[in-house]
Amino acid sequence: MTSELPDPGLDLASPPSRGLLPPALRRDLADLNSQYLDLGQAAELAVDPRFGWSEAVRRGLASLDGPTRLRMAAAPFAIFRLVVPPPAAEPATRVADLAWAVPGSGWTGRCSSFAHQAAFFARRLCEGAPLAAKVVLDLGPDAQSLLLSLRPSQIAGLAVDPGFVRPRWPCHQRFWQMLEAAARDDSAVAMQWAHCVGVCLLGVDDEAAAAPGPRAPRRRPRR
Repeated sequence: MTSELPDPGLDLASPPSRGLLPPALRRDLADLNSQYLDLGQAAELAVDPRFGWSEAVRRGLASLDGPTRLRMAAAPFAIFRLVVPPPAAEPATRVADLAWAVPGSGWTGRCSSFAHQAAFFARRLCEGAPLAAKVVLDLGPDAQSLLLSLRPSQIAGLAVDPGFVRPRWPCHQRFWQMLEAAARDDSAVAMQWAHCVGVCLLGVDDEAAAAPGPRAPRRRPRR
């Protein structure tokens, strides 16, 4: 995926009147992003893979003040990813057969609540805006089709899967620094540039995960 910046001649000072999401969904997305940033700073969740940023990125996010964090959360895309696992060979047909997790309290309860909210938000996008679901949540056609095929009880069961929520750009420190600087300055132009860079980086973590690892050096045969 290309990482080219937008044309400098574009009028970035004037935000577009229309976007991928209507105002109500943008509001809900900002709320989810804000929850995710708050949860990711909890000491109890420092080693939780759902918030698996690099240490450099985590330190930068930990230094955010409240207003800056809210402006970062207002990005037009989710700052987390949803990974929809393939359906089981024998899917449960009864609610009682689903793998429910006890909601719990404290940070555990908040994480469970966030995952459920994110799952049903994703379902809403898949129903009415498949392109938005791809850009906003990084959900491909197969994942969208699966979400649309699930009943509410099954979606709730999916939300408790430990691999369902993952961070976006976990190691891209420069992007996070750019987004943070724009949010601290409260600059509409800088924020739009940061958002454009974020869109250009969508999917790079998937590509890195799919890339083959380094090959072991080949041994020369003994003579």
